[in-house]
Amino acid sequence: MDEGILSFDDMSVWMESCALTGAAAFFAGLRGCAVVVNGPLWCYLFTQRHIEQTQSDISHRMKCTQLDNDAIVFGAEEYLREALQAHIEHPPALLAVISGSSASLIGDDVGAIARAAGVTCPVVAIDSGGLTGSFADGWRHASCAALAVLLRETAAPARHGVNLIGMTASYYNGENDARELVRLLMGAGYAVRCVFGCDMSPEDIDALAQAELNIVVHDELGLAAAKYIEQRCGTPCIAPLPPYGRAGTRRWLEAVFAALPPAHGETAMAEIEEAERRDFLRINDLKNTWGELRFDTALIRAPRSAAWGLAEALRTEWADVRHLAVAAQVRDAAAVQIVDERLTETDTVRAQELLAAMEHGLLMASSSESVLADPCRMLYLPVAYPVVDRLWLSDQPFMGLRGARHIEDALWNGSILRREISVRA
Repeated sequence: MDEGILSFDDMSVWMESCALTGAAAFFAGLRGCAVVVNGPLWCYLFTQRHIEQTQSDISHRMKCTQLDNDAIVFGAEEYLREALQAHIEHPPALLAVISGSSASLIGDDVGAIARAAGVTCPVVAIDSGGLTGSFADGWRHASCAALAVLLRETAAPARHGVNLIGMTASYYNGENDARELVRLLMGAGYAVRCVFGCDMSPEDIDALAQAELNIVVHDELGLAAAKYIEQRCGTPCIAPLPPYGRAGTRRWLEAVFAALPPAHGETAMAEIEEAERRDFLRINDLKNTWGELRFDTALIRAPRSAAWGLAEALRTEWADVRHLAVAAQVRDAAAVQIVDERLTETDTVRAQELLAAMEHGLLMASSSESVLADPCRMLYLPVAYPVVDRLWLSDQPFMGLRGARHIEDALWNGSILRREISVRA
Protein backbone atom coordinates (compact mmCIF):
# COMPACT_ATOMS: atom_id res chain seq x y z
CA MET A 1 0.00 0.00 0.00
CA ASP A 2 1.31 3.43 -0.93
CA GLU A 3 2.67 5.33 2.08
CA GLY A 4 0.79 8.43 0.92
CA ILE A 5 -2.56 6.68 1.50
CA LEU A 6 -3.26 6.88 5.22
CA SER A 7 -6.40 4.79 5.51
CA PHE A 8 -9.15 2.92 3.72
CA ASP A 9 -11.27 6.07 4.03
CA ASP A 10 -8.67 8.06 2.08
CA MET A 11 -8.67 5.48 -0.70
CA SER A 12 -12.46 5.52 -1.00
CA VAL A 13 -12.72 9.31 -0.91
CA TRP A 14 -10.15 9.80 -3.64
CA MET A 15 -11.35 7.04 -5.96
CA GLU A 16 -15.16 7.28 -5.83
CA SER A 17 -16.91 8.96 -8.76
CA CYS A 18 -19.20 11.98 -8.43
CA ALA A 19 -22.28 13.40 -10.13
CA LEU A 20 -20.17 15.33 -12.64
CA THR A 21 -18.56 12.09 -13.79
CA GLY A 22 -21.92 10.34 -13.97
CA ALA A 23 -23.46 13.09 -16.11
CA ALA A 24 -20.46 13.16 -18.45
CA ALA A 25 -20.54 9.35 -18.69
CA PHE A 26 -24.15 9.43 -19.85
CA PHE A 27 -23.41 11.90 -22.65
CA ALA A 28 -20.23 10.00 -23.54
CA GLY A 29 -22.47 7.02 -24.26
CA LEU A 30 -24.18 8.97 -27.07
CA ARG A 31 -22.25 8.69 -30.33
CA GLY A 32 -21.43 12.08 -31.84
CA CYS A 33 -22.26 13.98 -28.66
CA ALA A 34 -19.77 16.68 -27.67
CA VAL A 35 -19.35 17.52 -23.98
CA VAL A 36 -18.16 20.76 -22.40
CA VAL A 37 -17.30 20.55 -18.71
CA ASN A 38 -17.88 24.01 -17.30
CA GLY A 39 -15.54 24.04 -14.33
CA PRO A 40 -11.89 23.84 -13.21
CA LEU A 41 -9.40 21.65 -15.02
CA TRP A 42 -8.87 19.15 -12.21
CA CYS A 43 -12.58 18.21 -12.17
CA TYR A 44 -12.43 17.65 -15.91
CA LEU A 45 -9.31 15.48 -15.68
CA PHE A 46 -10.83 13.31 -12.94
CA THR A 47 -13.95 12.80 -15.06
CA GLN A 48 -11.99 12.09 -18.22
CA ARG A 49 -9.82 9.52 -16.44
CA HIS A 50 -12.87 7.52 -15.44
CA ILE A 51 -14.65 7.65 -18.79
CA GLU A 52 -11.64 6.95 -21.01
CA GLN A 53 -11.45 3.42 -19.58
CA THR A 54 -14.21 2.52 -22.06
CA GLN A 55 -14.56 5.59 -24.33
CA SER A 56 -11.13 5.94 -25.88
CA ASP A 57 -12.17 8.97 -27.97
CA ILE A 58 -13.52 10.99 -25.05
CA SER A 59 -10.56 13.41 -25.02
CA HIS A 60 -11.58 14.48 -28.56
CA ARG A 61 -15.27 14.88 -27.67
CA MET A 62 -15.03 16.41 -24.21
CA LYS A 63 -13.45 19.81 -23.47
CA CYS A 64 -13.18 22.04 -20.42
CA THR A 65 -13.74 25.77 -19.84
CA GLN A 66 -10.91 25.69 -17.24
CA LEU A 67 -12.51 28.17 -14.88
CA ASP A 68 -10.20 30.04 -12.51
CA ASN A 69 -10.82 32.35 -9.54
CA ASP A 70 -11.66 35.30 -11.79
CA ALA A 71 -14.48 33.33 -13.39
CA ILE A 72 -16.02 32.53 -10.03
CA VAL A 73 -16.13 36.26 -9.20
CA PHE A 74 -16.91 37.87 -12.55
CA GLY A 75 -18.71 35.10 -14.44
CA ALA A 76 -17.79 32.32 -16.84
CA GLU A 77 -19.33 33.58 -20.09
CA GLU A 78 -16.00 34.46 -21.69
CA TYR A 79 -14.52 31.07 -20.81
CA LEU A 80 -17.61 29.26 -22.07
CA ARG A 81 -17.69 31.14 -25.37
CA GLU A 82 -14.08 30.17 -26.01
CA ALA A 83 -14.82 26.48 -25.34
CA LEU A 84 -17.84 26.63 -27.68
CA GLN A 85 -15.98 28.00 -30.70
CA ALA A 86 -15.10 24.57 -32.10
CA HIS A 87 -18.78 23.58 -32.12
CA ILE A 88 -20.07 26.63 -33.98
CA GLU A 89 -18.47 25.90 -37.35
CA HIS A 90 -18.75 22.12 -36.93
CA PRO A 91 -21.84 21.45 -34.83
CA PRO A 92 -22.05 17.97 -33.26
CA ALA A 93 -25.20 15.86 -33.17
CA LEU A 94 -25.73 17.06 -29.59
CA LEU A 95 -23.87 19.43 -27.30
CA ALA A 96 -23.94 18.83 -23.55
CA VAL A 97 -22.69 21.55 -21.22
CA ILE A 98 -22.20 20.27 -17.67
CA SER A 99 -21.51 22.84 -14.97
CA GLY A 100 -19.61 21.69 -11.93
CA SER A 101 -20.11 22.89 -8.37
CA SER A 102 -18.09 26.07 -8.70
CA ALA A 103 -19.68 27.03 -12.03
CA SER A 104 -23.14 26.37 -10.62
CA LEU A 105 -22.54 29.02 -7.97
CA ILE A 106 -22.01 31.66 -10.66
CA GLY A 107 -25.58 31.28 -11.95
CA ASP A 108 -24.90 31.83 -15.69
CA ASP A 109 -27.65 30.80 -18.11
CA VAL A 110 -25.40 28.37 -19.92
CA GLY A 111 -27.96 27.32 -22.52
CA ALA A 112 -28.67 30.93 -23.49
CA ILE A 113 -24.94 31.66 -23.75
CA ALA A 114 -24.48 28.69 -26.11
CA ARG A 115 -27.36 29.73 -28.35
CA ALA A 116 -26.22 33.37 -28.40
CA ALA A 117 -22.72 32.21 -29.37
CA GLY A 118 -24.15 30.63 -32.54
CA VAL A 119 -24.41 26.94 -31.60
CA THR A 120 -27.05 25.49 -33.90
CA CYS A 121 -27.28 21.88 -32.73
CA PRO A 122 -29.50 20.73 -29.83
CA VAL A 123 -28.03 21.79 -26.46
CA VAL A 124 -28.52 20.17 -23.07
CA ALA A 125 -27.24 22.35 -20.22
CA ILE A 126 -27.28 21.00 -16.66
CA ASP A 127 -25.74 21.64 -13.25
CA SER A 128 -24.05 18.51 -11.95
CA GLY A 129 -21.33 19.38 -9.50
CA GLY A 130 -19.35 16.86 -7.52
CA LEU A 131 -21.05 18.05 -4.33
CA THR A 132 -24.56 17.35 -5.65
CA GLY A 133 -24.40 13.58 -5.41
CA SER A 134 -23.00 10.32 -6.69
CA PHE A 135 -22.21 8.97 -10.15
CA ALA A 136 -25.75 7.56 -10.34
CA ASP A 137 -27.27 10.92 -9.38
CA GLY A 138 -25.41 12.65 -12.20
CA TRP A 139 -26.22 9.97 -14.77
CA ARG A 140 -29.89 10.04 -13.80
CA HIS A 141 -30.10 13.84 -14.01
CA ALA A 142 -28.35 13.92 -17.39
CA SER A 143 -30.55 11.20 -18.90
CA CYS A 144 -33.78 12.96 -17.94
CA ALA A 145 -32.44 16.30 -19.20
CA ALA A 146 -31.58 14.73 -22.56
CA LEU A 147 -35.05 13.20 -22.83
CA ALA A 148 -36.65 16.57 -22.12
CA VAL A 149 -34.80 18.09 -25.09
CA LEU A 150 -34.81 15.23 -27.62
CA LEU A 151 -37.71 12.84 -26.99
CA ARG A 152 -40.89 13.14 -29.00
CA GLU A 153 -43.91 10.94 -28.28
CA THR A 154 -45.33 10.67 -31.80
CA ALA A 155 -43.91 7.30 -32.90
CA ALA A 156 -46.11 4.18 -32.87
CA PRO A 157 -44.67 1.26 -30.86
CA ALA A 158 -43.22 -1.69 -32.78
CA ARG A 159 -44.60 -5.13 -32.00
CA HIS A 160 -42.38 -6.90 -29.43
CA GLY A 161 -40.22 -3.78 -29.29
CA VAL A 162 -38.31 -3.22 -26.05
CA ASN A 163 -35.69 -0.84 -24.71
CA LEU A 164 -32.99 -1.50 -22.16
CA ILE A 165 -32.80 1.53 -19.85
CA GLY A 166 -29.96 2.39 -17.50
CA MET A 167 -26.87 0.67 -18.87
CA THR A 168 -23.50 2.34 -19.29
CA ALA A 169 -20.02 1.43 -20.43
CA SER A 170 -18.80 3.42 -17.43
CA TYR A 171 -19.96 0.64 -15.12
CA TYR A 172 -17.27 -2.04 -15.01
CA ASN A 173 -17.95 -4.49 -17.85
CA GLY A 174 -21.17 -2.67 -18.66
CA GLU A 175 -20.78 -2.77 -22.43
CA ASN A 176 -20.36 -6.55 -22.45
CA ASP A 177 -23.39 -6.93 -20.17
CA ALA A 178 -25.48 -4.87 -22.59
CA ARG A 179 -24.51 -7.07 -25.52
CA GLU A 180 -25.44 -10.22 -23.59
CA LEU A 181 -28.87 -8.89 -22.62
CA VAL A 182 -29.57 -7.82 -26.20
CA ARG A 183 -28.59 -11.33 -27.33
CA LEU A 184 -30.96 -12.97 -24.83
CA LEU A 185 -33.87 -10.70 -25.74
CA MET A 186 -33.39 -11.15 -29.46
CA GLY A 187 -33.26 -14.91 -28.95
CA ALA A 188 -36.71 -14.67 -27.36
CA GLY A 189 -38.03 -12.78 -30.38
CA TYR A 190 -37.94 -9.21 -29.07
CA ALA A 191 -36.86 -6.24 -31.18
CA VAL A 192 -34.43 -4.25 -29.05
CA ARG A 193 -34.93 -0.65 -30.14
CA CYS A 194 -32.33 1.05 -27.94
CA VAL A 195 -29.95 0.50 -25.07
CA PHE A 196 -30.47 3.92 -23.52
CA GLY A 197 -27.17 5.29 -22.29
CA CYS A 198 -24.89 2.79 -23.95
CA ASP A 199 -23.58 3.23 -27.51
CA MET A 200 -26.54 4.96 -29.14
CA SER A 201 -26.81 8.17 -31.12
CA PRO A 202 -28.80 11.26 -30.06
CA GLU A 203 -31.01 10.77 -33.12
CA ASP A 204 -31.98 7.33 -31.78
CA ILE A 205 -33.61 8.81 -28.68
CA ASP A 206 -36.82 9.24 -30.64
CA ALA A 207 -36.80 5.46 -31.19
CA LEU A 208 -37.32 5.01 -27.44
CA ALA A 209 -40.99 5.75 -28.07
CA GLN A 210 -41.16 2.85 -30.54
CA ALA A 211 -41.20 0.17 -27.84
CA GLU A 212 -43.98 -1.64 -26.01
CA LEU A 213 -41.90 -2.11 -22.87
CA ASN A 214 -38.93 -0.49 -21.16
CA ILE A 215 -36.71 -2.82 -19.14
CA VAL A 216 -34.72 -1.03 -16.44
CA VAL A 217 -31.45 -2.86 -15.76
CA HIS A 218 -29.63 -0.64 -13.23
CA ASP A 219 -32.49 1.05 -11.40
CA GLU A 220 -30.26 3.64 -9.71
CA LEU A 221 -29.43 4.88 -13.22
CA GLY A 222 -32.45 4.25 -15.39
CA LEU A 223 -35.64 4.12 -13.34
CA ALA A 224 -36.18 7.90 -13.40
CA ALA A 225 -35.73 7.98 -17.19
CA ALA A 226 -38.12 5.04 -17.64
CA LYS A 227 -40.74 6.81 -15.53
CA TYR A 228 -40.24 9.98 -17.59
CA ILE A 229 -40.81 8.03 -20.82
CA GLU A 230 -43.87 6.36 -19.32
CA GLN A 231 -45.34 9.75 -18.46
CA ARG A 232 -44.53 11.27 -21.87
CA CYS A 233 -45.22 8.29 -24.14
CA GLY A 234 -47.27 5.84 -22.09
CA THR A 235 -44.65 3.08 -22.36
CA PRO A 236 -44.78 0.80 -19.29
CA CYS A 237 -41.59 -0.20 -17.52
CA ILE A 238 -40.33 -2.97 -15.25
CA ALA A 239 -37.22 -3.04 -13.06
CA PRO A 240 -36.42 -6.61 -12.00
CA LEU A 241 -33.16 -7.50 -10.27
CA PRO A 242 -30.36 -7.62 -12.89
CA PRO A 243 -29.78 -11.12 -14.31
CA TYR A 244 -26.73 -12.60 -12.57
CA GLY A 245 -26.42 -16.38 -12.60
CA ARG A 246 -28.43 -18.94 -14.56
CA ALA A 247 -31.36 -18.88 -12.13
CA GLY A 248 -31.22 -15.08 -12.03
CA THR A 249 -31.32 -14.97 -15.82
CA ARG A 250 -34.35 -17.24 -15.84
CA ARG A 251 -36.17 -15.04 -13.32
CA TRP A 252 -35.27 -11.90 -15.27
CA LEU A 253 -36.60 -13.30 -18.54
CA GLU A 254 -39.75 -14.56 -16.83
CA ALA A 255 -40.38 -11.02 -15.53
CA VAL A 256 -39.98 -9.65 -19.07
CA PHE A 257 -42.23 -12.38 -20.50
CA ALA A 258 -44.94 -11.59 -17.93
CA ALA A 259 -44.90 -7.90 -18.86
CA LEU A 260 -44.74 -8.47 -22.63
CA PRO A 261 -45.25 -12.00 -24.01
CA PRO A 262 -42.39 -12.93 -26.37
CA ALA A 263 -42.48 -14.29 -29.89
CA HIS A 264 -40.08 -17.15 -29.12
CA GLY A 265 -39.93 -17.52 -25.37
CA GLU A 266 -39.51 -21.27 -25.57
CA THR A 267 -36.24 -20.81 -27.47
CA ALA A 268 -34.75 -18.65 -24.74
CA MET A 269 -35.86 -21.02 -21.98
CA ALA A 270 -34.47 -24.01 -23.86
CA GLU A 271 -31.06 -22.29 -23.95
CA ILE A 272 -31.18 -21.80 -20.17
CA GLU A 273 -32.19 -25.42 -19.55
CA GLU A 274 -29.36 -26.69 -21.74
CA ALA A 275 -26.88 -24.45 -19.94
CA GLU A 276 -28.13 -25.68 -16.55
CA ARG A 277 -27.72 -29.34 -17.56
CA ARG A 278 -24.29 -28.94 -19.08
CA ASP A 279 -22.90 -26.66 -16.38
CA PHE A 280 -24.28 -28.85 -13.58
CA LEU A 281 -22.44 -31.90 -14.90
CA ARG A 282 -19.15 -30.03 -15.22
CA ILE A 283 -19.38 -28.38 -11.81
CA ASN A 284 -20.51 -31.59 -10.10
CA ASP A 285 -17.52 -33.42 -11.55
CA LEU A 286 -15.24 -30.75 -10.09
CA LYS A 287 -16.95 -31.04 -6.69
CA ASN A 288 -16.10 -34.74 -6.61
CA THR A 289 -12.42 -33.76 -6.54
CA TRP A 290 -12.39 -30.48 -4.63
CA GLY A 291 -15.58 -30.50 -2.57
CA GLU A 292 -18.10 -27.68 -2.36
CA LEU A 293 -17.15 -24.11 -3.23
CA ARG A 294 -17.18 -22.41 0.19
CA PHE A 295 -16.27 -18.99 1.56
CA ASP A 296 -16.32 -18.20 5.26
CA THR A 297 -16.94 -14.51 4.57
CA ALA A 298 -17.85 -12.62 1.39
CA LEU A 299 -17.97 -8.84 0.97
CA ILE A 300 -19.64 -7.27 -2.06
CA ARG A 301 -19.28 -3.55 -2.74
CA ALA A 302 -20.58 -2.30 -6.09
CA PRO A 303 -23.32 -0.06 -7.55
CA ARG A 304 -26.63 -0.84 -5.86
CA SER A 305 -28.32 -2.98 -8.51
CA ALA A 306 -25.15 -4.93 -9.31
CA ALA A 307 -24.37 -5.52 -5.63
CA TRP A 308 -27.76 -7.05 -4.83
CA GLY A 309 -27.93 -9.05 -8.05
CA LEU A 310 -24.47 -10.52 -7.42
CA ALA A 311 -25.37 -11.22 -3.79
CA GLU A 312 -28.45 -13.20 -4.75
CA ALA A 313 -26.56 -15.29 -7.31
CA LEU A 314 -23.63 -15.89 -4.96
CA ARG A 315 -25.82 -17.04 -2.06
CA THR A 316 -28.39 -19.08 -4.00
CA GLU A 317 -26.35 -20.53 -6.86
CA TRP A 318 -22.61 -20.00 -7.00
CA ALA A 319 -21.20 -20.86 -3.57
CA ASP A 320 -21.79 -21.76 0.07
CA VAL A 321 -21.16 -18.53 2.03
CA ARG A 322 -21.25 -18.54 5.84
CA HIS A 323 -21.35 -14.74 6.27
CA LEU A 324 -22.39 -12.54 3.33
CA ALA A 325 -22.00 -8.77 3.67
CA VAL A 326 -23.12 -6.20 1.09
CA ALA A 327 -22.04 -2.56 1.12
CA ALA A 328 -24.69 -0.80 -0.95
CA GLN A 329 -27.91 1.16 -0.68
CA VAL A 330 -30.97 -0.97 0.02
CA ARG A 331 -32.82 -1.97 -3.13
CA ASP A 332 -35.84 -3.63 -1.49
CA ALA A 333 -36.75 -5.67 1.59
CA ALA A 334 -36.56 -8.99 -0.26
CA ALA A 335 -32.99 -8.34 -1.34
CA VAL A 336 -31.85 -7.55 2.21
CA GLN A 337 -33.14 -10.92 3.45
CA ILE A 338 -30.53 -12.87 1.48
CA VAL A 339 -27.55 -11.27 3.26
CA ASP A 340 -26.24 -11.58 6.81
CA GLU A 341 -24.97 -8.02 7.08
CA ARG A 342 -25.64 -4.81 5.21
CA LEU A 343 -23.20 -1.92 5.28
CA THR A 344 -23.84 1.57 4.04
CA GLU A 345 -21.67 2.63 1.13
CA THR A 346 -19.76 4.99 3.41
CA ASP A 347 -19.21 2.55 6.29
CA THR A 348 -15.54 2.15 5.49
CA VAL A 349 -14.64 1.30 9.10
CA ARG A 350 -16.76 -1.86 9.11
CA ALA A 351 -15.62 -2.80 5.60
CA GLN A 352 -12.03 -2.52 6.72
CA GLU A 353 -12.78 -4.67 9.77
CA LEU A 354 -14.28 -7.39 7.58
CA LEU A 355 -11.27 -7.38 5.27
CA ALA A 356 -8.79 -7.45 8.14
CA ALA A 357 -10.49 -10.46 9.78
CA MET A 358 -11.25 -12.35 6.57
CA GLU A 359 -10.04 -15.95 6.24
CA HIS A 360 -11.03 -18.17 3.31
CA GLY A 361 -12.97 -15.18 2.04
CA LEU A 362 -14.24 -13.58 -1.14
CA LEU A 363 -14.08 -9.92 -2.10
CA MET A 364 -16.25 -8.77 -5.02
CA ALA A 365 -15.58 -5.06 -5.25
CA SER A 366 -13.10 -2.57 -6.72
CA SER A 367 -9.49 -1.59 -6.27
CA SER A 368 -10.60 0.77 -3.51
CA GLU A 369 -11.19 -2.34 -1.40
CA SER A 370 -8.59 -4.72 -2.85
CA VAL A 371 -5.80 -2.38 -1.70
CA LEU A 372 -6.35 -3.95 1.74
CA ALA A 373 -7.12 -7.48 0.53
CA ASP A 374 -4.61 -10.19 1.45
CA PRO A 375 -4.50 -12.61 -1.53
CA CYS A 376 -3.41 -15.41 0.82
CA ARG A 377 -6.65 -15.09 2.78
CA MET A 378 -9.22 -14.19 0.17
CA LEU A 379 -10.16 -14.41 -3.49
CA TYR A 380 -10.68 -11.05 -5.20
CA LEU A 381 -12.96 -10.54 -8.20
CA PRO A 382 -13.25 -6.94 -9.49
CA VAL A 383 -16.86 -6.04 -10.27
CA ALA A 384 -16.82 -2.22 -10.04
CA TYR A 385 -14.63 0.74 -10.96
CA PRO A 386 -11.96 1.77 -10.18
CA VAL A 387 -9.91 -1.23 -11.28
CA VAL A 388 -6.17 -0.64 -11.36
CA ASP A 389 -4.97 -4.14 -10.46
CA ARG A 390 -6.49 -6.23 -13.27
CA LEU A 391 -6.41 -6.15 -17.09
CA TRP A 392 -9.74 -6.65 -18.84
CA LEU A 393 -9.70 -7.04 -22.62
CA SER A 394 -12.15 -9.88 -23.28
CA ASP A 395 -15.83 -9.61 -24.18
CA GLN A 396 -17.08 -11.85 -21.37
CA PRO A 397 -20.01 -10.26 -19.50
CA PHE A 398 -21.07 -10.63 -15.87
CA MET A 399 -24.82 -10.85 -16.61
CA GLY A 400 -26.82 -13.48 -18.42
CA LEU A 401 -25.79 -17.03 -19.26
CA ARG A 402 -22.36 -16.13 -20.56
CA GLY A 403 -21.79 -13.98 -17.50
CA ALA A 404 -22.82 -16.77 -15.12
CA ARG A 405 -20.25 -19.08 -16.66
CA HIS A 406 -17.57 -16.43 -16.63
CA ILE A 407 -18.00 -15.61 -12.94
CA GLU A 408 -18.22 -19.26 -11.89
CA ASP A 409 -15.05 -19.95 -13.88
CA ALA A 410 -13.32 -17.18 -11.93
CA LEU A 411 -14.65 -18.34 -8.55
CA TRP A 412 -13.79 -22.01 -9.01
CA ASN A 413 -10.45 -21.53 -10.72
CA GLY A 414 -9.33 -18.90 -8.23
CA SER A 415 -10.40 -21.04 -5.28
CA ILE A 416 -8.64 -24.14 -6.59
CA LEU A 417 -5.46 -22.20 -7.27
CA ARG A 418 -5.45 -20.83 -3.73
CA ARG A 419 -5.94 -24.34 -2.31
CA GLU A 420 -3.05 -25.67 -4.38
CA ILE A 421 -0.78 -22.84 -3.21
CA SER A 422 -1.82 -23.47 0.41
CA VAL A 423 -1.02 -27.21 0.14
CA ARG A 424 2.40 -26.55 -1.38
CA ALA A 425 3.22 -23.99 1.29
